[in-house]
Amino acid sequence: MKFNQFIQRLFGAKQKNKMQADKSEKVQKVMAMLANTQEVELTCDEVFAVLDQFAELAARGEDVSRLMPLVKHHLEMCPDCRDEYKVLEKIILNTA
Repeated sequence: MKFNQFIQRLFGAKQKNKMQADKSEKVQKVMAMLANTQEVELTCDEVFAVLDQFAELAARGEDVSRLMPLVKHHLEMCPDCRDEYKVLEKIILNTA
C-alpha cells in the first residue's frame, strides 16, 4: 500500500481538494508527534492523576519542566489533556 493510500484510509477524507489540505495538515501533525516521541511517555490517565499537583506547582512558579518533565511533555503533545490543564489552571488562579 502506498503512503498516500494509507493516509487516505487512515483519515477517510472524500473531497479531493479538501482531502489534500486535510491530509497535509494531519500528516504534518502526525509527523511532528512522531518526531517528539520519547522513550518513556505518560498516558492520559497517568497525567490526569497528577494534573492537580502539576497545576499547583506551576501556579506557585515552580519549574515544572524540571520537576515533572513527562507531564509537561505530555501536555505539549496532547490537546485533550492540555485543555483539562487550562481549565484547572484557571480555577487555581481564580481561587488564589
